Amino acid sequence: MNSAMPRPPVLSATDPVPLDEGIARLESGKADASIRIDFGAGIVGEVTDDSGLDGLLQRARGVRLIQMIARGEDIESAAHLRSSKPVVHPLVKEILDALRQPD
Repeated sequence: MNSAMPRPPVLSATDPVPLDEGIARLESGKADASIRIDFGAGIVGEVTDDSGLDGLLQRARGVRLIQMIARGEDIESAAHLRSSKPVVHPLVKEILDALRQPD
């Protein structure tokens, strides 16, 4: 009798990883441009090269925050935990600047 536990399926470079796992890989630097993240509802986040990884991480964090709000979870701002000013991807900064109302 074989008592070995069944092995989990090995993900290929094209299989999307769950949202939390994708965020963890990006935050730890253990991801490259081959990572694909399952945002849910059939939507997959991906990048064309390593220069897009910071933007993918910001999008993934935003999706996670929206999902938490939709579930009615208490959201505590992590801004007070940061020791420095947050880094904003240049494309995100461009979008935010475009949305800023003129004084």
